[in-house]
Amino acid sequence: MLHCRGRRSAFHVLSMTAPHSTGLPSTLPLPRVGVRFPSWITFQRPVFDGILKFMQAHEPWVIEAPIDSGGELPPVVIDSRWRGEGLIVFRYTQAEATAWRKAGIPVVNLSTERLGGVFPSVVPDNEGGGTEAARHLLTLGLRDFAYLGRATPFVDDGLTGLGATRRYSQERQAGFQQTMMQAGFEPRIFQIETQRHTGTVWKELHEIYLGILQSLPRPCGVFAANDMLAHGLLQAAQATGIRVPQDVALVGFNDQSHFCHAATPPLSSVSYPGEAIGLRAAETLYSLMQGLSAPGGHIQRIPVAGVTIRESTNVLTIRDALVASAVRLIRKQAATSAPRVGEIAESLGVSASLLRQRFLDALGLSPKEEVDRARLDIIRHWLTTTTLGPSDIAHKTGFLDAAELRRFFRRGTGQTLQEYRTAFNA
Repeated sequence: MLHCRGRRSAFHVLSMTAPHSTGLPSTLPLPRVGVRFPSWITFQRPVFDGILKFMQAHEPWVIEAPIDSGGELPPVVIDSRWRGEGLIVFRYTQAEATAWRKAGIPVVNLSTERLGGVFPSVVPDNEGGGTEAARHLLTLGLRDFAYLGRATPFVDDGLTGLGATRRYSQERQAGFQQTMMQAGFEPRIFQIETQRHTGTVWKELHEIYLGILQSLPRPCGVFAANDMLAHGLLQAAQATGIRVPQDVALVGFNDQSHFCHAATPPLSSVSYPGEAIGLRAAETLYSLMQGLSAPGGHIQRIPVAGVTIRESTNVLTIRDALVASAVRLIRKQAATSAPRVGEIAESLGVSASLLRQRFLDALGLSPKEEVDRARLDIIRHWLTTTTLGPSDIAHKTGFLDAAELRRFFRRGTGQTLQEYRTAFNA
């Protein structure tokens, strides 16, 4: 068993000095907490970071996690026979649930597939993620959209069961579909099922992807329920000469670098709120270990941070070339300043009034509204991905001061900066 101090590798068995201790070593044994993810999940690290953040602020734990050390460390097995003070797991079997409950071990679940089970759950806001994917694709000026999900598991992971409906996929579809319909679009829906359930299921999936691609209009915006599906669809597109993003603009979910950056072009993806989930899971487990109920309720959904935009959606399909050029200029300038509509019109060789009319005809909004929307998106990015204060954000985004930034954000969202950040982190 390896003990280390401070915030190091999340994959070692870890203990830390309690932050509010007197500096003297404690004679009490540290609580043993197990953390288990399937090996195929690559967003483990931010979840561990959230757990460690809680430990640094509250109390030290000894974390046990199954890892492949190549035989250099003794194996850690977390199953129905594991015993300790608490568990954070991504899915579990019924036999494990029965054994852990009998042993009185508090457990927090991180999988949407186990919502409503005997253990409290902390999961991403899947519907909200679908909404964010839709909003991003809608900004590209596309008119056709599709959703690609999993109806049931493709292979047996020993935890879910092959016939189980993939709840997370249904939730992400619901958020995507509702947002698209509110915008006046009816997306095509594909919930995939397979027959092989073996190590060669990819061959069947490849044929399914090819059929889906052939059925789609071009250009089309596609949201896949996770990065693995998005990566598979992209590979099928490359095999048939379908261009990404020109023919298919593609967004995944989880922002897993293993799939997003290994793709060509790299995949845009809805960010998985791993650190916030880890922090909330640790807070919940701590309460359970004290004999209290889960502070946030039996099911807690953590908001996503939006879409990490990469080359797979680097396309702007607006039929009016003038409007498309103007939108590109607005988005380029909005990150650091307030683009002036008159100056944009002048740079494009048209009058401001003509540009306004063309915007209304093409997008149903004015150039000024597009400017405000682009600036609000930039502010939301800084609020949800950093701890920068209003003054720093104002400086980065071209506002005179924090007061002007606050007024602008409240007019555009109905919330203060702090209200928005608090709601996101709640």
